[in-house]
Amino acid sequence: MKNTRLQLLFLFLALIILSCKKEIEPILEPDYIMVEVDYGFDNYSKNIRKKTDPIIIKQRNIVLINVDKNGQTKINDNVTADSLIVTQLKKFIIPNHVNKQMPITTEKEFLYSGKVLVNKNLLVSAKFSEELDYKTYSKIRNKIYTAFNEVRNEFSIKTFNKNLVELIHSSKKIDSLKWNELKQIIPMRYSEITNKN
Repeated sequence: MKNTRLQLLFLFLALIILSCKKEIEPILEPDYIMVEVDYGFDNYSKNIRKKTDPIIIKQRNIVLINVDKNGQTKINDNVTADSLIVTQLKKFIIPNHVNKQMPITTEKEFLYSGKVLVNKNLLVSAKFSEELDYKTYSKIRNKIYTAFNEVRNEFSIKTFNKNLVELIHSSKKIDSLKWNELKQIIPMRYSEITNKN
């Protein structure tokens, strides 16, 4: 499985490097490097691609999800029941500096949230079997997004006294700034590929 992980990551990195116009300078001691691009609809409609610095990704900050043709899901090689996918992913998304098996964390200071413990470049990477039916694929993919949104919602309620929907749909400028800050605190770095297994 370790070999498959490396192949997956090398493929992912190769695609990123090929898509970049600017050469990425070597960085000391990374396990993996990726380029983060927050490519929202506004950027898409204006055909703007933000240039960002390379991000160092350490192996323990990569959560690998493997879904076979029958829909059996493994998270970091552990078989996970459908009903537990969200719960298991949230364990990785919520910063945990005590457990050395969880992603590396760092403390950052934000304008509205103050000092916050954040994961240092967490990446969730899913590999789906090509033979998996679309309904199952969509259901599992939605669970991945749900895990991120539940963590964001819990943080928003605790820190801003507003749930995620209230924060996103608020017409107040300050809420828009808080939403942007929340996306920095709990960014959604997610990639997926399909394979023939």
